[in-house]
Amino acid sequence: MLDETKLFDFVKIMFTKPKDFKDIKDHTKKRHHFMINRFFSIKFPANAQAFNINGINGYAVVESWGMVAQRFTSVPTWFYTKTKKVEADKADKKEYIPSQEAIDFYLKKNEIGKREFSEVMKFFKKETLAELKTLDENIKVY
Repeated sequence: MLDETKLFDFVKIMFTKPKDFKDIKDHTKKRHHFMINRFFSIKFPANAQAFNINGINGYAVVESWGMVAQRFTSVPTWFYTKTKKVEADKADKKEYIPSQEAIDFYLKKNEIGKREFSEVMKFFKKETLAELKTLDENIKVY
């Protein structure tokens, strides 16, 4: 049994059960006004912006989106936004840690101090680590 007071249950009713949607109380529809308008703005931004007025009747907005929802037989895929997945391989990779010799050589070569080095690492970490790795390899060879 779907609970119309919960947002995603309400959405499912809206798209899949038009008869049940008509029976939902006006107060409940008004309660979901903001999020329903926000979800529909993904596919229909101009229409959603037209409904984005302070003091607009939230019940009427949800009823309007309900008419649009009747064109669908299920909740469309565009309705839900995707989030970024955490990359598992990033956690598995070990980050290169430069040796103190390589850091000292880098500081001397670029005529910078430790404060400037920390700034370089903050803004150009990838490039700096690549350069330090090369320096480390060269120091090991010679």
